[in-house]
Amino acid sequence: MDTTKIAPLVWINGFPGCGKLTIASVMKILHTDMILLDNHQLIDPVEAKYARSHPDYQKERHRYRQHIFREHVSNPATLSQVVVFTDYQSHNELGQKVAEEYQEAARAAGRPFKPVYIVCDVEENIKRIAAAGRVNGSAKKLTDPDRLRGFRERCDIFRFEGCDGLSVDTTDSAPEEVAREILRFVEER
Repeated sequence: MDTTKIAPLVWINGFPGCGKLTIASVMKILHTDMILLDNHQLIDPVEAKYARSHPDYQKERHRYRQHIFREHVSNPATLSQVVVFTDYQSHNELGQKVAEEYQEAARAAGRPFKPVYIVCDVEENIKRIAAAGRVNGSAKKLTDPDRLRGFRERCDIFRFEGCDGLSVDTTDSAPEEVAREILRFVEER
C-alpha cells in the first residue's frame, strides 16, 4: 500500500510587484521539498513564440500550462512535494478561467488546493515594481508604474468563492514573516 502523503498545490495570486516570487522563494528555503514555478516560467516561453496580441497566444498559454501540470502537479514522482505557482489573474472571465485550471489540476491529481492572495497598498506596490533589482532583472516583469496603476484602477485580483484561501497584506510585512504564515496555512488540512 502506498502511504505517500499527497502535498498541496499552492496558487499565489497578486498584482505584479506585490512580492509573490520573493515570498515564494523564501518559502522554498524554509520548506525545501517544494517545486516553485514563477508565472514568468509559464509566460516567457510562450511569449517567445507569440506576442500577447496574437490570436493563438492564450491557446498556447493554456497548452503550456497543461504540460506543466502534467510534469509537476500530476506526475506520481512529485506528488509528495508541495507545488507553488505564482500568478497574476484579474477578476474577469479570462482570469477566472485560468485560475480554475490550477484548481482543476490539483483536484485531478488528488492534491489539496490552497489559494493565497497577496496584496499591498498602491504606493508600496509602485515602489516595489520600480526597485532596481526588478528593473534590471532578466525576466520581462512589469516595471511601468502607470500600467500598474491602470491595472489596479480597472480590476481586482481573482479570488475563489467557496474555497478556503488565505489573504495577506504584505505592505508592512517582511517576506519571511509572510512565507511562514503561508506555510502554516499550507500545512493545515
